[in-house]
Amino acid sequence: MDSYVQQNLGKDENLILLAKPHWATLIPHIILMFIGIGFLTIPFAIIRMITTVVAFSNKKIMCKTGLINTKKMDSPLNQINNVVVTSGLFGKVFGYGDIAITTAAGVHAFNGIKSPEEFRQAVNEQIHQFENDRIKKQAEEMAKTMKAT
Repeated sequence: MDSYVQQNLGKDENLILLAKPHWATLIPHIILMFIGIGFLTIPFAIIRMITTVVAFSNKKIMCKTGLINTKKMDSPLNQINNVVVTSGLFGKVFGYGDIAITTAAGVHAFNGIKSPEEFRQAVNEQIHQFENDRIKKQAEEMAKTMKAT
């Protein structure tokens, strides 16, 4: 498990899915190496690939990109409005795509993520489960309060 994710899991929180960039996102940079430009771009692509993590637990989504200049996002599941996946030809062939997570605070985009459709589907299922658990807990508390009076 990624150290960033491990440090940000709260009490009674379980990791559901951890997503990282796919190795195939390096292919354009490898191709560019044959004309000399790739030697300039591939180090940054490798750093981005190694330092990007998108994960979600039973309570929230956690994302981090960057080594020196980092960008972090941590949002409760009930504030996730949408998860959009886009994938081009190479993405469909190699099994990666871009994920855009829309929250109450804005849109957070992550490129070249492995199995993006699996991630989107799992997030949506967990959002529904989170909402059902919240409603069930409220009903239990109301029943407990009504029983006490």
